[in-house]
Amino acid sequence: MERVRMILVVLINFFNVFLSGSLAQNSPKDYLAVHNAARQNVGVRLLRWDPHLEEEAHHFLNKHKVDCMMGVPLAYVSIGRNIALKLGANKSFSGFDAVKTWVAQKIYYNHKSNSCVGGECGGYTQVVWETTTHVGCARVLCNNNAGTIVCCAYLPPGNIPAVRPY
Repeated sequence: MERVRMILVVLINFFNVFLSGSLAQNSPKDYLAVHNAARQNVGVRLLRWDPHLEEEAHHFLNKHKVDCMMGVPLAYVSIGRNIALKLGANKSFSGFDAVKTWVAQKIYYNHKSNSCVGGECGGYTQVVWETTTHVGCARVLCNNNAGTIVCCAYLPPGNIPAVRPY
């Protein structure tokens, strides 16, 4: 009964945020709604917000406000961190949008072979990594309106080579 109630809360929160159309979709509730809807879909426990991980994400992003992640190879990003970048002065790219982008990578994840097929899926697998329990996210506008960067940090980290996410 408690699990059903939790599922309903996650779904209601997800649809409330999704249907609101608000550009202010950068609160912990917004990030968690999309993460936990994806996790619920594959049967793993829901994530909890961690303010220390949020601080770590802010710290990482503040180092890249100037370069807007330009020229920073994705390999630079450590395990346990998802990064989304939207170039241009469009300030409407929200944390909610970033997590939806990672979740959309699900189409490239092949569970049977535990690999990405036809595209990138590491953002998705980190979102649904079974042993991950906490997340903290942040969003910054790059200097000179060059773009928007969103970062989520995860604990324990996922995307461990040769291990299935769930």
